Amino acid sequence: MKHPIRSLPPDSILPAMLAGLTLLITGCATIHENTCAQFEENRKDRDYSTQYQISEADSELASRNYKKPPRGKTVIVRLYKMRVDPPSIKPCHHLMIHKDIYLQRDVRTRPNLEEVRDFYTDSGKLIASKTESISDQLRTSGYYTGETPLPIPEKAPPGKYRIVSRLIMRASGKSRAIVLARTTTSFEVVSRE
Repeated sequence: MKHPIRSLPPDSILPAMLAGLTLLITGCATIHENTCAQFEENRKDRDYSTQYQISEADSELASRNYKKPPRGKTVIVRLYKMRVDPPSIKPCHHLMIHKDIYLQRDVRTRPNLEEVRDFYTDSGKLIASKTESISDQLRTSGYYTGETPLPIPEKAPPGKYRIVSRLIMRASGKSRAIVLARTTTSFEVVSRE
């Protein structure tokens, strides 16, 4: 037994498709549109500290490729890299800073580890600095990956910027800081228009 195929008359298909497409486009545009005022409001509740995770597989591989630290060394940083995503960004968005660290440390000592990030204009002018204590996150030798969101404010002028990040160790009871490693990366702020 054959069933007849029912279809809409051709003159009613086109309006139905256009109506559906219009709803889809306007719905998506409303959901994804983010004004600078909304961005600034959402920034107030966001955590901008670096969150590090240890990678067991990468830690094992790195431990085979790097020699053991010399005696008497509390912390040695064998790898410290940083990159940004995206490399070009508009104001009122977040730039994501990705970091990789491989460090070897003596677990019997409790050095204070800090990460200091300085932000510069292309001309070399320091515009901001942020210091974070990361001792609790990097408790043992290993390969760590971390992410930090960086808000690009509405008034950020277009241009190229540079981030310089340093891993610093402060010995307990001493104010003197030892720079363990340094890395740098660049990004560009483009106009919102």
